[in-house]
Amino acid sequence: MVTEAAPTNDGLERQIGLGLAVAIAVNSTIGTGIFRTPAAVAHHTGSLAGAFAVWILGALIALSGALTLAELAARYPRGGGLYEYIRRAYGRPLAFLLGWTKLTLLIPSAVGSFGRLAAEAAAVLFALPPSEARDDLVALAVIGAAALVNLRGVGQAALVQGVVTAVKYAGVAVLAVVGLTSAWRDVPMASVTATAAPAAGAFHLAALVSVMWAYDGWADLAFVAGEVRDPRRTLPRAFFLGVVAIAAVYLAANVGYATTLGYDGLVASTSGANMVAANVVGRVIGEVGRRGLAALILVSCLGGCMASLLTGSRTLVPMATDGLLPAWLGRTSSAGVPRAAVAIAGTLGAGYVLVRSFEELTDGFVVGYFPFYVLATCAVFLLRRRDPLGPDDYRVPLYPLTPLVFLVGASLLLFGALIDLSGTALGSFGVMAAGVPVGLAWASYQRRRGPSAA
Repeated sequence: MVTEAAPTNDGLERQIGLGLAVAIAVNSTIGTGIFRTPAAVAHHTGSLAGAFAVWILGALIALSGALTLAELAARYPRGGGLYEYIRRAYGRPLAFLLGWTKLTLLIPSAVGSFGRLAAEAAAVLFALPPSEARDDLVALAVIGAAALVNLRGVGQAALVQGVVTAVKYAGVAVLAVVGLTSAWRDVPMASVTATAAPAAGAFHLAALVSVMWAYDGWADLAFVAGEVRDPRRTLPRAFFLGVVAIAAVYLAANVGYATTLGYDGLVASTSGANMVAANVVGRVIGEVGRRGLAALILVSCLGGCMASLLTGSRTLVPMATDGLLPAWLGRTSSAGVPRAAVAIAGTLGAGYVLVRSFEELTDGFVVGYFPFYVLATCAVFLLRRRDPLGPDDYRVPLYPLTPLVFLVGASLLLFGALIDLSGTALGSFGVMAAGVPVGLAWASYQRRRGPSAA
């Protein structure tokens, strides 16, 4: 049983308390989705009622997943997050596949999406005309800056995390307030009645993919579980409080968006100067508010890109320690940063920006991550049988209903990706599948060279 003073396998110090743990969950989640994806959700569902239903469904799925993952994080509070649970439940091959997917698909897709939205925000901030070439350069600059900061190390992590989280959360809360107050201000209102034909169903799977991208990020807290004080108590509380806080501000923001823009205005708010959040602020406050929001989004994207590179790359440290990856990939600098992993992920993210749109980046991330979410959730059932819970261990509320809710939601999402078989889904699955022969080759190399090969 892990206590507050117990060392971790990777020699990390437990310095993260409840407040910072909640901040990590919130900061890792609020990034690009809530500023832009509500338009796609409304488009896919065909009505405001359908859109709200999918946002509420996404909140329930995210909360179920967070409560489930909290049990594993509290029982096995080591850095690496899902890697540790998948390794314990299924063994080294699937754990390697997670690391491969994390390095080659998930981190690059995340930083790429931040770079894409940062480019759109910069265009709004400086009132620039549309230019794909310029947007590519801005996105590359944001990714490069984030990578360079990570390569040098990040000091005063707790203060930075708290400040960035406060700015992000306050920004989304202000969006909600601005939108809601437009109902009794002298603001030209758009119709709130859908004029387009509804999609095939209220819970359109493409809409669910977009929503789950916006909610994703809470699991990043598990990556730093090895540094959380009193993990058996702190981690479950932080997971719950973080997701509830995110869901509350997201739903409020969507009500504000709908109140100000209506269905037609929401669907028309696609990207760049036309993104949903910019249109809401611009309609109510004017051009100054629009540019202020763009500045907030730009800073938020840079911070999100830095956080994705930092927390994501740290997953590879315990994997390299366990011999599932080459030692140089997990080797850290004096500031605790795995420089090789950051450099590779940043370079791949830059490449993804040049060939994928914002929607393709976010969809690819969700499609690539959720198979491992499913495996980690199933690990709760497996590990309970192999390693029974103690009387003081945290237990998932309403077990087994809670993990089953997440499994159904995640399976629905993956089913939608499979039947759609879009280029994005095929590309994501292809990157993941490429990890199988790479993993086999690495395992064969280790067997020939012995333990020192790692």
